[in-house]
Amino acid sequence: MKIKNLLAVVAHPDDLEMMAAGFVAKIMKDGANVHVLVLTNGSWIAPDGTNVRSKDQAAKEMHNVSIFMNYSSWYMLNETTLDLNFKDTLVAEVIKKIEKYNIDTLLTTWNKDSNRDHRIASEIALSASRKVPNFLMGQVNYYMLDVFTPNFYIDISDEWNKKIECMAQFVSQWERTHTDWTEFLDVTSKYYGKIIGVERAEGFIAKRIAY
Repeated sequence: MKIKNLLAVVAHPDDLEMMAAGFVAKIMKDGANVHVLVLTNGSWIAPDGTNVRSKDQAAKEMHNVSIFMNYSSWYMLNETTLDLNFKDTLVAEVIKKIEKYNIDTLLTTWNKDSNRDHRIASEIALSASRKVPNFLMGQVNYYMLDVFTPNFYIDISDEWNKKIECMAQFVSQWERTHTDWTEFLDVTSKYYGKIIGVERAEGFIAKRIAY
């Protein structure tokens, strides 16, 4: 599968990088253009009232990551984090990006993630994807409503270090969760790598693949 133009539709800054930083880094080496649409403003207040990440901080971190990863474009909308809702206007926003960038591959979060924002982002992406030949869903975390069972794997052995360096750009989250995140990513990437006979891999559920 030769990817020319990929659009990632995610709920939050860091969703794409958690599930697929190795994948996108790999296809960009082969000349693919990667465009990112973040549906919320990324701000987050913890249940105890702690302001974990402000809107401005989220935008700054996403900007830094876009430079580090060399994304072709990125957009952050102003929907409220943890209160993302399905709207036809958001579907239309995704369709606009698909048409503008001649997207052949749409990547989003798994539709059975326990995080509601992730599920809504997936529903929005799928609703907009009718004319996109390749549709992939990735795993952001280990809180799930079902067993995540990939049917499409990408060797990221050479991209592993870049993935971790990329995640560290999300300073507000990395300071709090880097041990947990690194352990999760280390275990899953080695497991998926074992399945396909490489050192490390990322796994995806492919709803559609045009070989």
